[in-house]
Amino acid sequence: MIGTDALQGMVLELQDEMTQYRYQFGTRRNQFIMEALSYGMSEAEADSYAIQSIGPVVPVASMPMLSPGKTRPLSPLLAARYRYAGDWKDIDEHLLLPDEILRIAGTEQFRSWISDMRNYWVESAPYRFGDDRLSLLSVANEEEGHFSMLVWKESGEEPEVWTYASQHEYRFSHLLHWFKWLNGRSEE
Repeated sequence: MIGTDALQGMVLELQDEMTQYRYQFGTRRNQFIMEALSYGMSEAEADSYAIQSIGPVVPVASMPMLSPGKTRPLSPLLAARYRYAGDWKDIDEHLLLPDEILRIAGTEQFRSWISDMRNYWVESAPYRFGDDRLSLLSVANEEEGHFSMLVWKESGEEPEVWTYASQHEYRFSHLLHWFKWLNGRSEE
């Protein structure tokens, strides 16, 4: 278990990382547009995807699990994330609010993705953990199964973040390290 002083320091560091992610949008936007144009996307179409939208903070007390009706109290780092911003879309990363988690987790497409992971991707989060220990954090591409999941290994601990994109898996010991990765400074 992480000590109180260390956890307070992590919360402050997370706030800094979220602020950096928020204000480096212009750089990410320019990189995205250049890459999209190199793949033949029109500038107008690239501009339509290259948006940042940050909704107002809304009270969040618990995280819905993939298991219907199950929730977990927010960890200190998750509480800091939801105190910082509500719904947060940034180019292709969409940090979800609980109602969006429930909507996506209930779709046939998502349930099929979870089932496929359980059946065919040994050591994936859905393979190793039940729905009562998994939640969604963000979506990069619903159709292609690009998601970041929270993995609750132990009660009272910070959940890990496991990201799935393009048949790759990236694991982070907690939300702070995931945001560092988003900012291009991964420690894991």
